[in-house]
Amino acid sequence: MRTFKNCKRFIHFTALAVSILSSQAVLATSYVTLNDGRLLVFPDSCVKSTSNNDGTMSFTALDGTVFSIPLKDISSIESQLTKELPAITAFEFDDKFNYQVYSDATGTIHDDEINVEVAGIGKWLTATFDLTDEAARATVDGIEQVSGRSRLHFDSSRIYTVGYPGDAILSSQPTGGYALVPYGRRYTVTVDFLTDHSTTVPRIDINTVGGVGITSKEVYVDAEIIINGNGVFPSMTDSVKIKGRGNNTWRGDPDSKKPYRLKFAQKVKPLGLKKGKNWVLLANRHKGSMLTNAVGMKAASLFGTAAANHIIPVDLYINGNYRGSYNFTEKIGFAGNSVDLDDESAAALLELDSYYDEAPGQRFRSTPYQLPVNVKEPDFSEGTTFITLTDIKNRFNAFVQAVLNDEDLTDEADMDYLARFFLFNYYICNYELYHPNSTFCYYENVSDSNSKVKFGPVWDFDWAFGYDGYYALSYFRDRIDEDYFAGTTAASLSNFTSDVGHHHQVPGVMYPIWRQFRGNGLDELCDFILEYYAYAKPSFDSNKEFWNDTFNYDAQVPKAVAWLRDRAKRVDEELRNRYELPGDVNDDREVSLGDISALIEILQGSAADAETQLRADVNKDNEISIADVNSLIDLIIGQQ
Repeated sequence: MRTFKNCKRFIHFTALAVSILSSQAVLATSYVTLNDGRLLVFPDSCVKSTSNNDGTMSFTALDGTVFSIPLKDISSIESQLTKELPAITAFEFDDKFNYQVYSDATGTIHDDEINVEVAGIGKWLTATFDLTDEAARATVDGIEQVSGRSRLHFDSSRIYTVGYPGDAILSSQPTGGYALVPYGRRYTVTVDFLTDHSTTVPRIDINTVGGVGITSKEVYVDAEIIINGNGVFPSMTDSVKIKGRGNNTWRGDPDSKKPYRLKFAQKVKPLGLKKGKNWVLLANRHKGSMLTNAVGMKAASLFGTAAANHIIPVDLYINGNYRGSYNFTEKIGFAGNSVDLDDESAAALLELDSYYDEAPGQRFRSTPYQLPVNVKEPDFSEGTTFITLTDIKNRFNAFVQAVLNDEDLTDEADMDYLARFFLFNYYICNYELYHPNSTFCYYENVSDSNSKVKFGPVWDFDWAFGYDGYYALSYFRDRIDEDYFAGTTAASLSNFTSDVGHHHQVPGVMYPIWRQFRGNGLDELCDFILEYYAYAKPSFDSNKEFWNDTFNYDAQVPKAVAWLRDRAKRVDEELRNRYELPGDVNDDREVSLGDISALIEILQGSAADAETQLRADVNKDNEISIADVNSLIDLIIGQQ
């Protein structure tokens, strides 16, 4: 018999147990405290009956499911809660953890409700929060939420449960039946997205001095800029310099839709973005391309590429005349709103660019591959750096030589950024890299051998998402099954990108990044397309009418979602076939006896998610059996 130190507590426990177990008694909510401190709650609304057999307390749920607890493990049973539950004391969406949030959004906590107002496009968010007790945990739908890390779709209210690890309550499940789920104080978090209330995107007016036209890519024109955030983004008025930009998009009819570059005298925060002097207005002139930059940059942020740009749709007016729907974004460069470095004195930003249009002292061709490399920064004519073109050339050549020879890249390249950059372009099938065009990379310190080349930021998606170069409807339609790293005969310089994709070290770095993206990133990207288009559609419609654009974006949106999901399936297949380590059942990047143990556990009925089951099918016969054990043993013997 269990001995209770406190006699009154023993009497209370016994009386309550007898009351609960009496078949004639009205059931009360039972708060069962276990010896290890955990609390189990059995609400009267969920319990059909209780019983005590052979020293075991059993609670039978309304669906007949029985939950049993040995009496020796029970410290007490109460009819009311006797301990203080932890609480949320602060809740916000920090722009540091949320790519699309342009200023911290702080929640208002009132009793069990938290309300937050968010300015930004897209409804997947990462919350930061403080709890009253470090030992407490927050969960949503039974899944623990980590402040500053866990990401949820806030298209509707979400219920946060704040309690202690192991505390649980019997509850009916949405899919049917009853289960013990985390117990604690419940908060309803409701997010009000300002974009849901807006009927138009921000308006940007640029009024040049004297009303002169913007006709040059080289000469800036002085102007006034007026930004109206239309209730979602902050507004501002300032002086600015503006000129043309781009290559193919700048050519042709002078009255056609043109892209522009903006330069402010001081760093500013237009539309709430990070402070910077240099910005870009993208025209999206290619037919069917109005979504590509927004989707591309959002995907880049989900892949974790270096300094992913933000894309905000705007309506542009120049000297009072409407010019169409544009994307406002950062200009790539060493700056606080792009590649933000503490010290730029020995840094170098390179662009692999077939136009090869920098001055002779600002460019070189690599050895090997003969890649055309423009040195975007530093500008050697300014005399602000001690590094030379030869220094940069030697560092970059050492990297591409290692790629060609399939040698160890870790001394030359930041492998994480390299893998994220090329995996991202692989997924969206971006053939700009094969020209090559718009392929950026940088060194933080060319003179330091420990400073390795970092690939990114990503830029320019005109030849991505299935675009074949000739047919506008190919966006989000064609090239779903493309073997991106196979190379292309259309470009003589294609071997470099192909060789990176097939380098023996790169796939192993790519694979976990891809799996992380497939976890929630793909769903977030597909949801973003719908949310972005819902907000930008009035601007698209105005652009369509002004430029007599007959393209149907209403029809393209679901096709884009389908393309991204189908392309992901193709990448899944290629990565597994080409890059997955056969026999690595426990996913520790090696094949060993541990994998045999993991496989046997699965054969004995141990639960395994879909990814683990795929790895467990060692012989790829679509069945997990003893034959897979034999195949795994052969693999282990073969590598010894």
